[in-house]
Amino acid sequence: MEPIHGVLEWFIIVFIVGGGFAVNRWAPLKNARRPFYVALLLGAFILDLNKASFRSDVLNAVLYLFVLFAVSEAFWVCIRKKSRLLLTGAFVALVPVFLYAYAALLLTVPLPCHDLRKELFDEYKCGAVDYALTKRLSFDPFAPAQVYILTKDIRRTPLKRQIDKYPAPKGYIEAQFVPQWECKADGRAKVNLYIDGYTLWSLEDKAEE
Repeated sequence: MEPIHGVLEWFIIVFIVGGGFAVNRWAPLKNARRPFYVALLLGAFILDLNKASFRSDVLNAVLYLFVLFAVSEAFWVCIRKKSRLLLTGAFVALVPVFLYAYAALLLTVPLPCHDLRKELFDEYKCGAVDYALTKRLSFDPFAPAQVYILTKDIRRTPLKRQIDKYPAPKGYIEAQFVPQWECKADGRAKVNLYIDGYTLWSLEDKAEE
């Protein structure tokens, strides 16, 4: 299963890079796409800055795909300009954005072994607010760890926001934590990661200072 997973991951990269080339060369409305891409990247940046995302993995995947296509087409534009300075600047600026969006996309696409990447760990309702606890593997291949993420729904929107995160220590990558929730007096939730009779860590919705 792992070899198939790796092939599919590379197929996504080839598809996006090739798609960006095709769009840049043959797709119409080139002038209309540019302001759309600017608005798209600005919106994605604002969401990421506020640690917000869509509740639906499908919508998140669509957003990341559009971002990746925008970056890919922008890179092909720089290549066609045949300017070494422009190409160097594009490489420095666009490649990190591409890799960041690609890593985020992999967490939303149901590839084989996807259940090892990200899963809903538990859900909880505190008052009128819905919370979710998810876990995923860290992006660092040299120090793999389970990362536990606490999110809450933003009311009257299709969005959710990350409010706390905890990377489990080395040696706990396969540990089975039991979440113990608490609805505090101020209406905010707290969840304890409980294992072997003690609480290793707590994630909570802290009051904004």
